[in-house]
Amino acid sequence: HQTAVRIQAAATKPEQDPILNELAALGYASDSVWDLVNTKETYAAAIPILVKFLPLVSHPVLREGLARALTVPEARGLAGKVLMFELRKESDPELRWALANALTVVTERKDAEAIQALLDDPAYQDVSERLEKALKNLQSPH
Repeated sequence: HQTAVRIQAAATKPEQDPILNELAALGYASDSVWDLVNTKETYAAAIPILVKFLPLVSHPVLREGLARALTVPEARGLAGKVLMFELRKESDPELRWALANALTVVTERKDAEAIQALLDDPAYQDVSERLEKALKNLQSPH
């Protein structure tokens, strides 16, 4: 397991280091974007950095970590547009699920039409349950 972790760290390092450097400059020192996923602390100031880097990274593990780190209420109003954009171009089933799942937390009323358009498109049937949840969550107060 430790060998696999080291290999994974080496594979994501070139794309992850710039993210970690910007996060550290804001006081969020960590070894991985996954540290944000696993923390109980809030990291609202880090959200714009995560949003900025999501479209720039290609490694699937790193993309999933960013998507999951954006699955927090603090990302509402900041991450919806980029998450939908990334979902539209993503083909990996696990990443599609993580991106759609993030939308269940960050979607705003202004996103409802775009979410419905995704739901109406058969290409998003694999994540339709998450997209339906995103729309349903709009009906309850945040």
